Amino acid sequence: MKIFPNRSRFSYGILMLLLIASIAGSFFSLYNHSISENPESIPFIAIVLSILTVALLITFYQGISGAWNAAATYASQIDELKMNLSELKKKEEKLKNEKDAAAEQKVEEDIEEVANNLVPQETYEDKEAFLEKLLSNIAKQHDIVQAVAHTKQNNNQYTITSSYAFFTETEPQPFVEGETLPGQVAKNKVILNLNSVPNDYITILSGLGKGSPSNLLIIPIVNPESNDCIAVIELASFKAFDSRKVKLFETLSPKISKKLLTVGNSTIE
Repeated sequence: MKIFPNRSRFSYGILMLLLIASIAGSFFSLYNHSISENPESIPFIAIVLSILTVALLITFYQGISGAWNAAATYASQIDELKMNLSELKKKEEKLKNEKDAAAEQKVEEDIEEVANNLVPQETYEDKEAFLEKLLSNIAKQHDIVQAVAHTKQNNNQYTITSSYAFFTETEPQPFVEGETLPGQVAKNKVILNLNSVPNDYITILSGLGKGSPSNLLIIPIVNPESNDCIAVIELASFKAFDSRKVKLFETLSPKISKKLLTVGNSTIE
């Protein structure tokens, strides 16, 4: 039977005070008796205090021992909880990585499917008809307000072959690699995404009047065998081209190249 409950805040403090008081009482009782006239018999109070001292010492030792054991148990439980938490974090991170990988794969599969659906599958005798259909598909599905396709000629100049909602007050001039923005894209063979196009660069005519979209995506169409840029496509939109749209047209570009090389005589005239 425990004299003090372990949950008491003052248990060990009171126990210590009682232990000191009993030892002191026992000592003074024996001391007073030793200097008295009859030192042969031990006083009853000294015996009681000595027994109480031993009992308190045993109780105090048990309490301290129990506290140490409880502390060791709690420390072991805390270590186990830390290990479990660490394992749980690792599992959560693994699940998150797997989920992100699955989502990324799903996005790539979706982009691949969308890209395949944009490329006209019919047989075309000339690249103009093929590119017009292609630009129309892109414009209708991706908020494109104007689109132009330039193809490379035998003199290494790029000229407009097909367009969608294209209007200009001046005759478009051909360009070569390195000249103008499309020429730079043809030279670098990397998609150019612009979101601050000058107002006079593109003009859109509609029943509501003129408008100037500020977002332009210029896409190189590269022959995978010769690494030669055989065409350049410009897409204009009032909406910005986000990273997913850029990824889509990166995926679409080699598909256009493959199809374009099979049109007509399978060469770019």
